[in-house]
Amino acid sequence: MLAKTARRKACAACTKAKRTCSKRLPRCDRCERKSVPCKYPPINQTAREYAGAADTGSIPIKQDSSCAKAPVALPIHMVASEPLYSDVVVEAQLDAGEVYHPCCRGMIRDTKSLPLGPDWFTSPDSWTIVRSNTPAFPKHTFDSAALKQHVTSVQAWMRRWASTGRSPFIHHRLYSQKMPRCVQDAYTALSAYHARTPQNSDLCLRIIRDRMADLVEENRSTTSTHVPEDLSTTAVAPVNTMLLDPLEHLARVHALFVYQMIGLFDGDIALRAVAESHMSTLTAWTAEMWENAEFDASIHALVLVNGFHGGGDVVATGSATKNAAWRRWIVSESIRRAWLLVTITQSIYELFRTGWTQCAGSVNWTTRAGLWDAPDQYSWSRLVTAGSGPLFVPCLYADLLYEEAAPSEVDEFAHAVLVAVFGLEKIAKWKTRER
Repeated sequence: MLAKTARRKACAACTKAKRTCSKRLPRCDRCERKSVPCKYPPINQTAREYAGAADTGSIPIKQDSSCAKAPVALPIHMVASEPLYSDVVVEAQLDAGEVYHPCCRGMIRDTKSLPLGPDWFTSPDSWTIVRSNTPAFPKHTFDSAALKQHVTSVQAWMRRWASTGRSPFIHHRLYSQKMPRCVQDAYTALSAYHARTPQNSDLCLRIIRDRMADLVEENRSTTSTHVPEDLSTTAVAPVNTMLLDPLEHLARVHALFVYQMIGLFDGDIALRAVAESHMSTLTAWTAEMWENAEFDASIHALVLVNGFHGGGDVVATGSATKNAAWRRWIVSESIRRAWLLVTITQSIYELFRTGWTQCAGSVNWTTRAGLWDAPDQYSWSRLVTAGSGPLFVPCLYADLLYEEAAPSEVDEFAHAVLVAVFGLEKIAKWKTRER
């Protein structure tokens, strides 16, 4: 039997505040969120003793050189999964030919079989972000060709959205009832960008820079850090993001992501510098979007418990109930896909820019082909309840699809995520088995 690795103790700051520590490297989620030093005790010292020593200044602050180049991860409440086995297990898995991604190290594999229940996207548990306690990973660990293909796919999706009003990450019915002004501006700027000529290219890029700056400035009053967890922490600006509904949170993430994709990968140096300066803002907005969605799911679950049982049941009678479920799924699935796109794309950019990246975690999303493009609630409901269900899987364990689904059963967005996470070779082998 393989020996278990030693469990990392909580950091000094979380121990002193009597708060749960995610124990991630190089800094735990709480210390990252509050911008305070994060120091872990040595093996032969308890976290409480170490925290007390830190207060007296009797121990030096050391920087972990192995993680010095790690980019800032998303400041979201995450559930950390302790490493259960040593690296010998990873080597054994590789020898056995199993699908493996470096960010999966230390994460407990969920072997729950598909399909899931009809409440797969309404359950508060479905919004849990799971991550492992792992350091940053170097560029050679990943399939560079697969990562470049992912960026190319996202760029193609943006062109498709500009020309048809739909894409694998912006649902064709998402903004049918309400299209926030920031998304309208992003759509207009993107359309102008794709229609630009050599003569007006500078003008188009200037418009994009200005729209990006205006978007960030307009939302500055609603963007803030989290509420202090203890009274000893200095208070921050009032939190106004709760005034935004899930769609408004999603809209500003979509808008800034569109500008960032153009800025980071267009090639214009000035535009790239502006886009890089707003990466942390997009990270914060994505975190707030997810937390708002998680809170909304909790409220919805409470409503169901107190007597309203229709919102998440896709097989209940009545078109109004089904339409409500379909609409909720469109918004929630759009949020999940936005989170995946932001985290994957920013990680890819950091990887190629610095040579290092850090896993942002694993979230669930719906991969069943046809669900995203369903023209109405009836078609959507039929696909949800038929066959193996919605194929709702965690992104870092999406290799479940290799065994439980055929390539034709998985949609375009899922294929792109699989390429980015597991590489081109695994996808090629999977497609070969279907022939």
